[in-house]
Amino acid sequence: MKTGLILYKGKNCVFKLKDFTLEVEEIENRDKIFIDDLDYMFGEAVNSKEELPKIFRGKDFEHGDEIIFNIRNMSIRSAKTYTFNLHSYVVFNKEESSFDSLKLSGDELNWFYNIRNAYSYSVIPSTGQAHFDIVPFENLEKTFQFNLDDELISGELNITRKISNMATSPLKLHTDLYLGFEETKDYGKAHKLINVATKFLEFVTYRRNISINHITLSKKDETKGKQIVVGEFYVNREKSNFAEKEETIREKMIDLPLIEGNIGCLFNKLQKKMIYLTHIPENSVDKGRITPSRFVMITAGFEWQFRISYEELSNKSEEASKTDEGKEELLAFLEQKIEETKGKKKKYFKGLKKRTLDTDMSLSSKINWALNEFSDILDLFIKNIYKTHQIKDLKYLEIAERIQNQRNNYAHGNIDKEINEMIAIDLNVLEWVYYAMVLNDIGMSRDNIQKAINKLFSRGYGL
Repeated sequence: MKTGLILYKGKNCVFKLKDFTLEVEEIENRDKIFIDDLDYMFGEAVNSKEELPKIFRGKDFEHGDEIIFNIRNMSIRSAKTYTFNLHSYVVFNKEESSFDSLKLSGDELNWFYNIRNAYSYSVIPSTGQAHFDIVPFENLEKTFQFNLDDELISGELNITRKISNMATSPLKLHTDLYLGFEETKDYGKAHKLINVATKFLEFVTYRRNISINHITLSKKDETKGKQIVVGEFYVNREKSNFAEKEETIREKMIDLPLIEGNIGCLFNKLQKKMIYLTHIPENSVDKGRITPSRFVMITAGFEWQFRISYEELSNKSEEASKTDEGKEELLAFLEQKIEETKGKKKKYFKGLKKRTLDTDMSLSSKINWALNEFSDILDLFIKNIYKTHQIKDLKYLEIAERIQNQRNNYAHGNIDKEINEMIAIDLNVLEWVYYAMVLNDIGMSRDNIQKAINKLFSRGYGL
């Protein structure tokens, strides 16, 4: 718990901060009654006379550090005692300061950019002597860029190290994510960046209970020519009670070697809300639990992402489904694209035309189309998972139709329709299709998409 002094409504107050609850108590004129006190006693609206401020500034008793509180909402415990729920708070090293970068660390980051890249070692068994070499910082930097509200953000991943003579393991390695921007005191910007970094980790791990253990704000010291930490940022994130196994954190993710050249594009799409994330499960166990709501979210996620990934096709097909003339217009559009393009693009549009000739782009049609589009990536996994259930004569359209029928049952309120074993497998396949679409959108190679799905969903192939 932190305690200190704060000014609220022009009065000196004492604050107590526990987790993300801030209690503020007036210490001036406690024996006198003011109009605000009468409002409270007679049940008047708390904020009828003034708008609740978004930010408070206080100083803690222990170190005299300035603390910035970002307010979410408030309640009143008594005439002179107020309770605030916080979005976040920042503890500065003494006075409030502007900042131009933030640093995030967490368990998933340690394995996204594997800390093993930072060292090499050799051991002489006969003597027990060991040689341990740590790679210099500059040889470990991995950089990328993306835009946030028309500002270019510089991202960097690096593996830092801490040495302690008081620990049984004197060397500790951590992967940190740095995000740099124009100097500011805008805490809203920091919130947005932390939010997009969180979504990034949720996407590459396909679960929400990721950990961000530490966030610091920094500023370039012109005299020393380096970044100095000016404060620590604490964000009120919902915490999971489910502890993931280290193996899950370490192994089940799309890691840096696969996505390194596409990180900036992924961040761009995430901050523009161009990737559907609602269906991502809370933890690794929930991945295997198929409930009616989760089934609907996964199918909705596929359709939402299909419209984003294949906007022209989706729009044209929706028009085409209304009239035969509309379908002819879509085919004419694709024919024009075939004539205008060469190489891979021409082949791509020819494939679109072929699959459009007999589709009205219902959910099953979209799924069937996508399965064929990514068959070179997914067929290996799909054949194997159905083969283990004694299905050899596999047809993509049957998968698509089973999913559509089950979705329609739920859409019409028939939630008593149990999900059989085959539908559960079909839904696994749809999750792979979703990742194939998104990773294809951000420019990842087909080989790396296959490796990413293999690793994220533990398919067990040595690709």
